[in-house]
Amino acid sequence: MNNIEQKNQKPIAYYPGCSLNSTAIDFNISVKNLLKILKINFKEIKDWNCCGTTPAHNTSSEMSIALSARNLFLAKNMGCDEIICPCVSCYCKLFEASFILNSNITSRSEFEKKKREEILNLFKNMGFDTESELNFKVYSIVEFLYKNRDLIRQKFSENKIKNNNIVIYEKEKELLTQLKPVCYYGCVLLRAEYSTKFDNAENPVSMEEILKTVDIKSKNFRFKTECCGAILSLTHKEIALKLSKEILDAALEAGANSIIVFCPLCQQNLDLRQTQINKHFKTNYNIPIYYISQILGLALGLSYEDVMINKLFIKPEIKKLKQVNFQYL
Repeated sequence: MNNIEQKNQKPIAYYPGCSLNSTAIDFNISVKNLLKILKINFKEIKDWNCCGTTPAHNTSSEMSIALSARNLFLAKNMGCDEIICPCVSCYCKLFEASFILNSNITSRSEFEKKKREEILNLFKNMGFDTESELNFKVYSIVEFLYKNRDLIRQKFSENKIKNNNIVIYEKEKELLTQLKPVCYYGCVLLRAEYSTKFDNAENPVSMEEILKTVDIKSKNFRFKTECCGAILSLTHKEIALKLSKEILDAALEAGANSIIVFCPLCQQNLDLRQTQINKHFKTNYNIPIYYISQILGLALGLSYEDVMINKLFIKPEIKKLKQVNFQYL
């Protein structure tokens, strides 16, 4: 039994962030339903606020740390010192705040020590408990699933027994049968200054290992940590289109028919803007971009609607399977 599963009697805090309540609502819903089917005891942070990502950080690094710190103290008020952040940008900001705040960090610079004192004084004046031991653990969704892959494998095995020899036609199983994905990590998760280095920054394999637990094999992919253009899609769209096109090309080169991601911005650049890429470059890409939570959810018995596959801009084209006696795929 892994460490997170052992602690699961105590709830883990869930921080959705701004994008998961708007443009990435499909990620939010699919993650929450996945956690439920895995019987992970989680609670959304009450009265959470923006993590202070790019706009606040560019204005003041202190502002972004303070905004994220408030979310951590709110989690602490709920009795939680472990926090899941599905959005990679939110994860980086909350992780940075946890590094500044945690009592057991001994490697802080003088600047960081000063910043910690200022943050603690600020939140003490706001009425938060800053005197007790602080030991926040912030997880990205990939690290959390990776550490819980035995639990995922167990749930998958239960489904195999449950669905053995059942005649099926469902589109969910047909999609999984025809899935030939590559895993795309993007450029942030394992390279940010304040983040957990739980995988190789240049050639990560954690998503591939997670998918293996539900019998999904990923294709080798040489562009798995290249940049998609990120926020440049708002200011220099042609650069983001070019970089995203290169990722789509690399996926096709690998023999893939889909790409699996976990970053809302990466998903939008590759999915939402795929039509724009086709128009700009006179191409004809039609590659579905799935969140890892969507694919895992389907493999563990959730429906299209449960994981919001129907929200994708590039819809999967599923060839109808013949009637089969289903051995879980």
